[in-house]
Amino acid sequence: MQQPIEAETAPGTRAEGCGGPERLLLEAARRAGRSPQGRMALVLHLSRLAAPGPRPHHRRIARAILDDTALRHDGQVFALGNGDMVLLCAMAAQGQAPAARPLYGLALSDPAAVSATMAALLRVDLPNPADVATVWRLQESLAAFTAYAAERVAESGLALAPPEPPAAGPAEPTVVVGAIAAIAEGPANNDFMQRQLGVLVPYHSAAAAGLPLLPLYRELSFSIAALEARLAAPGQAAADPFLFRHLAGRLDPRMLALLADAAGTGGALDIAAGPRAAPPHINLTLPAILSDGFARLAARCRRCGVAAGIEVTLVEACGDAAAFARARGVLADAGLKLVLDGVSYLALLLAQPGTLRPDLLKLNWSPRLPDLPAEERFELAAALERIGPDRVVLHHAETEAALRWGMAQGLRRFQGRHVDAILAAGRILACPQATGCTVRQCMDRGAAIAPPCAA
Repeated sequence: MQQPIEAETAPGTRAEGCGGPERLLLEAARRAGRSPQGRMALVLHLSRLAAPGPRPHHRRIARAILDDTALRHDGQVFALGNGDMVLLCAMAAQGQAPAARPLYGLALSDPAAVSATMAALLRVDLPNPADVATVWRLQESLAAFTAYAAERVAESGLALAPPEPPAAGPAEPTVVVGAIAAIAEGPANNDFMQRQLGVLVPYHSAAAAGLPLLPLYRELSFSIAALEARLAAPGQAAADPFLFRHLAGRLDPRMLALLADAAGTGGALDIAAGPRAAPPHINLTLPAILSDGFARLAARCRRCGVAAGIEVTLVEACGDAAAFARARGVLADAGLKLVLDGVSYLALLLAQPGTLRPDLLKLNWSPRLPDLPAEERFELAAALERIGPDRVVLHHAETEAALRWGMAQGLRRFQGRHVDAILAAGRILACPQATGCTVRQCMDRGAAIAPPCAA
């Protein structure tokens, strides 16, 4: 394989190494100012992706497209510390024919077309796809491009930026998934588990400044982020949705065993314990619901008089309709609730997930919801009305805007980090030992299952 050449002198290579990518970008901008005619700069603002973006697959796709375009147009690619990627290259000649070797079926004969391509690819993850890229023709906008490069240098503190982590090969997520499952199946499982409350906002308090929140349920799960942190492999477990489903299938038996064993112990995993009768919610795959381990847990729930909620993703339910029908029957016989998880607003617009007859449906919040076109807003309102607002939970409610939008639609059930922050602030005000505690610390402690370390 041909060895890479220094990005300072060779086109079509990534600009990394001495000085950090921000400083290299600024130097390249200054050199381009000597002969800006026919040159352009394109910035992919991956830093603008909604949390927790940019994910590893965003970076891999963007880098592949930009590297391919750079090779065709005498260019360089700079991967910056804030997540943005910059392409500095020659503009396509007027009337140039489409590339003979398109990348993934995309004809990128004009580098400026990359922004439209990326907007299409990231439209689900970016609130406003028009913000995905900025294009500067250097002959006209050299000052703006140079100012952008200078801002990135200042932002990095003129320090060496750490190199971008290498893209994971096809086998790496497999290794990570296996390692995560092995850790979760081992001792000290509580260290890798978390809980999050779903809450109800009473109708009479919707306009109240205090916004009192009543516990509705507590979702118990393995913290994938904590497991990934143990392996120093952030984002790898969810890099492949099929491998992630395989991981869920491996974790489910351990979760079922832990909950069944903890029933009646009074601990954090006791299905009968919890704040003011907030029943547990558990994410499970269909094979797990149809397993003997689930039958054991269901018997414990009946004995404790607990109507636990079992969350099944919409993708899982649609992937095997026959197994879903059997699982729904098992839950009904056990007196447990069926919760349909992972429902996007697009799914509500394109399908009718309410026909699966869930007891609750968890609609994923998206920052795009307040700005939907009028026709889509009406269609979404009609879909929520068909399901019934009292059967819908607005999930991933990470901001105040999410709660405001939900209440404007008649929703009163919420789950997410903003809810966690409100609950933590209330605990701090009421706790006599909260001096010096921050809201973030209280949120993390409230999410933890393991007991606190001894001082």
